[in-house]
Amino acid sequence: MKHNHAEGLQCSCCSPLWKTLLPDTNGMSILTDRNIESKDHSSHEDLIFRTGTDENCTENKQIGYIQTIEGGKDVMVEAIGISKGKIVATGSYKSVVAKMPTGTSERIIYGGQTLLPGFIEPHLHIIATAVFKKATDVSPFLGQDLRSNVALTEEDKYSRKWVVEELKKKVANDKDVWIIGRNADPSLFEGADKEFNSEVLDAISTIQPVFILNSSMHLAYINTVAITLMKVEFPKIDVSPDGVLKEVAGIEPVLKLIGMSININPDDAVAKLEEEVKEIFKEASKRGVTYVQDCGLEPYDCSPNGGGANFDQPKFLFDLAIQEGCPVRIGGALVALTLDKYNTLIQGKYQPNQGDDKFNLAYIKIIGDGSNQGLTGYQYNPYACDANYQAYDISCCHNQNNTGVFNFGYPIEFNALVSKVKENNWPVMIHANGDQAIDRTINAFKLAGINKDTIDTRRDRIEHASLLTDKNLKDMQELGLSPSFLIGHVGYWGWVFQQTIFGKEKANLLDRCQAALQNGMRITLHSDNSVTPLGPLRMMEQAITRVMEGAPKNLDSQVLNETECITRFQALKAMTYDAAWQCHADQWVGSLEVGKCADFVILSESPLTYFNKEGVNSVTGMRNIPVLETWKDGKKVMDKQEDDDHSIDYDVLQKMEKEQSIS
Repeated sequence: MKHNHAEGLQCSCCSPLWKTLLPDTNGMSILTDRNIESKDHSSHEDLIFRTGTDENCTENKQIGYIQTIEGGKDVMVEAIGISKGKIVATGSYKSVVAKMPTGTSERIIYGGQTLLPGFIEPHLHIIATAVFKKATDVSPFLGQDLRSNVALTEEDKYSRKWVVEELKKKVANDKDVWIIGRNADPSLFEGADKEFNSEVLDAISTIQPVFILNSSMHLAYINTVAITLMKVEFPKIDVSPDGVLKEVAGIEPVLKLIGMSININPDDAVAKLEEEVKEIFKEASKRGVTYVQDCGLEPYDCSPNGGGANFDQPKFLFDLAIQEGCPVRIGGALVALTLDKYNTLIQGKYQPNQGDDKFNLAYIKIIGDGSNQGLTGYQYNPYACDANYQAYDISCCHNQNNTGVFNFGYPIEFNALVSKVKENNWPVMIHANGDQAIDRTINAFKLAGINKDTIDTRRDRIEHASLLTDKNLKDMQELGLSPSFLIGHVGYWGWVFQQTIFGKEKANLLDRCQAALQNGMRITLHSDNSVTPLGPLRMMEQAITRVMEGAPKNLDSQVLNETECITRFQALKAMTYDAAWQCHADQWVGSLEVGKCADFVILSESPLTYFNKEGVNSVTGMRNIPVLETWKDGKKVMDKQEDDDHSIDYDVLQKMEKEQSIS
């Protein structure tokens, strides 16, 4: 199915919907003087971190560990020395002391604590996530887990009823106030009630308009009140009577209607956006992340017909990144929605990898197809279920014709775009989920003349790479391509992919991490946040175990294709050393080596030795290893103890609220 990408909603990273809610800043400096003046001017302190025991503790005499991952290897050292925000020495304690100034302060890593390179999130969407953050979250997640798995009551499990009840809490009986929800995912609703439409939403309110955005962003839902408002305001637009909105044509007018009801000046809007982005950075620090790569930045378009707000996304993130108090480094990928947009908005205006350790534009992003769980990934064969995630049977099999969408004219436009980007020396990352989209992607790379001879300089990537055949893997290796896996496809959606969307045989092709490694590729794991929660340890756990977290707990095996499980160290390397390489950031981060940035995380225990005696397997619960401290540039940017003293962890707060509701 051909699809005009500029008008599509196949994935959150490229959806034009969220851009309609950005403030119009006319491309001017968009951070206030207040923000610039709030820089942290504290000096860098010389420090030695060394392993040892706590002399004040008589019970726990266990030493700590420092793991540098130098050269991508499992390297342990006694000490590291940092000065002026850089690693200046690693090795034995004696050798490090000899290279540091006399009297340098020391910090002991003890009691099983482990110091590792800062984690790297190689694919997320900062601005898109921030724009919708104020809407009520009705996603299937609670912290790092599927909500249904940690719910204390049946009523708290993720279901259609739960979503309705959550949004009922926002009812104010004010007809001018919209009730807005985000990240609904009917594919993960418990039970058979997965249909989601105006009739269902009328149970939330018959006075206030209701709008809920699907997590895939290619669908949205409104109630009868909103339908009526739409008919009055936009009489020439056909609104489906069931309130199910599809694509930009159906959804964008509703967002315009919502925007008309909100009065906020651009300065306030920028301040609110900045606030939400900083909350994302704070969450990243709590998870031990020190480097993030936004894979959905649109190039600045000041033309009258540019679409969306006159808002410079790369500049906005750059201005945040250069603040000394920013707890993360930022990489970016510019989205080329069409060949024409690449020619007019990117070519000659941006250059690849000309940034620094604070902010760097590394890639051109091309979005080939949609989302498999959203039923828009581009497949050879139709999906095994209908739009309501009901399996086809003999009575309705004539309707089984959905193979998803492809976002470009094919073959001419798509292949020409990849070739043009390559000719301009930009590394390319292509979003491809469906099996046919992946074949087209690999072929486009081949036609562009990309091969493994330039792998270390280009590092071209396939994003998500959800369904890889043996031939795909062989071809990728020969072309010098590497995959970045949205491993939550296995952990969170594995069961629904296997039982509903694909079937068992095709589901086994999901996120073939081990096969990619066996074919000599360097892999990474990503969250695609807000598609799944930030969480390097969670992603490691899901790649190591491949447990389908939505599967019945009495199932003999909850593992999806065990042959694709990877080792603990392979998972750690994917979140650090190889992630830095994929992001073109390995000269700065990814390992603790002399000359690199002093970015690291201190965990309460090592993910390489963590052992759960009571879980489904020994790795279960790795995601919950406490992140004690996160350091960037030799400065502590997150301290769990300090955070605990001033606030309650989100996950704990949610559990407390549930316990109170039961009592």
